[in-house]
Amino acid sequence: MINLKNLRMKYYDNGTEIEALKLKKISIEDGKHVAFIGSSGCGKTTLFNLISGMITPTEGTVEVNDVDLTTLTEVERDLFRANHIGYIFQDFNLFPDFTALQNVLLPMSFSKRYSKKEMNELAKDILKKVGMGEKINQKVKTLSGGEKQRVAIARSIVNKPDVILADEPTGNLDYKNGAKIMELIKEIAKEEKATLIVITHNNSQLDMFDEVINIEELNEVIK
Repeated sequence: MINLKNLRMKYYDNGTEIEALKLKKISIEDGKHVAFIGSSGCGKTTLFNLISGMITPTEGTVEVNDVDLTTLTEVERDLFRANHIGYIFQDFNLFPDFTALQNVLLPMSFSKRYSKKEMNELAKDILKKVGMGEKINQKVKTLSGGEKQRVAIARSIVNKPDVILADEPTGNLDYKNGAKIMELIKEIAKEEKATLIVITHNNSQLDMFDEVINIEELNEVIK
C-alpha cells in the first residue's frame, strides 16, 4: 500500500520561496496499475521521487509498505529503494559504456541480497525475459531505443520490487515500440504482483490501467 498524506514541497530560487506541490492524500492499493497524468510541471515526477525516497517532502508523510520514508536516513532510503522499488526512467538512465548485463547487475549490488554467482544468473534470466538474452554482453551505447528501454526494465525488476515506477517509459519511442514496451511492463508487473505506477501523456494507453489520477486536479498549488 502506498499512502501520501498532507504533502508539501518547497524550494528556494534566488531567495524566493516557491511551493511546488501541495497534496492532501493519494492512496494506491497493492498490485494496482495506476496512471499519473497532468500537464508538464504539475508535480508528477516530484511525486515519483518522493515515492522512491530519492527526496523527502518539506512536510507530510510518504508511506510505502507501512514504512514512512520521511523517518529514514538517506542511506536507509537508498537501501529501501534498492530492495522494494523499481524505477524506469524515460531517458533510460543507463551507463552507455557498460554492457546490458553490467547495467542490470548494478542495483543488485546495492541490495546486498545475492552472492556474485546468484547475481549473474538472475541478471541473465531477467534480460532473457525482456527479450535481450542475445545481447547481454553488448554495450548499451550500441543498442536501439527500444532495446535500451528493455534493459532499463530488466534493471528495474531484477530485485523483484513491490512497486514499479515508470516515468514516461515510452516517451522516447515510436508508437509501435512504445506499445510493445508498455505491454511488457504491465505483463511483468502482473507476473511479479507488483504495484505499477506510470506517468504518461499518451491518452491511448489510459484504458490499460485500473485507475487514472490527474495530479494537476489534486495539486492545490499548481493549476
